[in-house]
Amino acid sequence: MRRIDPNKIASDSIWVLRAAAAEQAVEGGEAIKDYSEIWRSTKARLKAVSHDKCWYCEARQERADNAIDHFRPKSLYPWLAFKLSNLRYACTFCNSIRTNPDTGESAGKGDHFPLLNGQRATNEAQLRDENPFLLDPCKSSDPGLLDFHDDGMSCPRYPNQQNRCFRAEKSIHYYHLNHPELVESRRQLALQLMDWIEGAAAIYDADDQGDPKVERAFSSLVESICRAIGESSEFSVYARRIVDGHRDKPWIEDLLQCA
Repeated sequence: MRRIDPNKIASDSIWVLRAAAAEQAVEGGEAIKDYSEIWRSTKARLKAVSHDKCWYCEARQERADNAIDHFRPKSLYPWLAFKLSNLRYACTFCNSIRTNPDTGESAGKGDHFPLLNGQRATNEAQLRDENPFLLDPCKSSDPGLLDFHDDGMSCPRYPNQQNRCFRAEKSIHYYHLNHPELVESRRQLALQLMDWIEGAAAIYDADDQGDPKVERAFSSLVESICRAIGESSEFSVYARRIVDGHRDKPWIEDLLQCA
């Protein structure tokens, strides 16, 4: 999960008016589902903010149609159904209930929105006091609570801190972040990164001898690593986690500071 800045979502004054009209219609007794086109029409704007990646798992999905998720489910928070601040760009595997073929357990966010404690908000003013389990990519302090093992499995970054660990574990489950396809994609990325890192390390000393062929080879490998950890790449947070494990190499430290 990478932080998403909602302020980067392109504005659309016409959409705001349509959303307000839909909200009024629903308050008047009409069904929310009859106005689903309102939130679906934000898809292009929302996915542009994340470089077409799911806001929860950072995958650029070919396996399923990405959808617009209501972070606070419209079934529980109907008054947020047409609020842009409540919409997230999510892949089907994170957003919908699916079965993990390895464990047989169901996961996926669906309409789950458990609270750590306290009452569920009934208006926007009360949202400040609500204490949800699920990590929110739009909340700057939340994405950093997730970490990864080298094998591609998601895990809590702070296993010894009760609430932070609990929230990370619940989010991994409800967002289906350890679905086998995701884990395997991360593992394959790690293997590719290791090839680039080992290749660059093998010629690092020779690169200081002024041979232009070696310099080009080294630069090409480092450029590949930089692209993998860049904001626009799939699983870029995981890629940075793998690269960060090689800070004993001086050029890795330089790369991480400049990338």
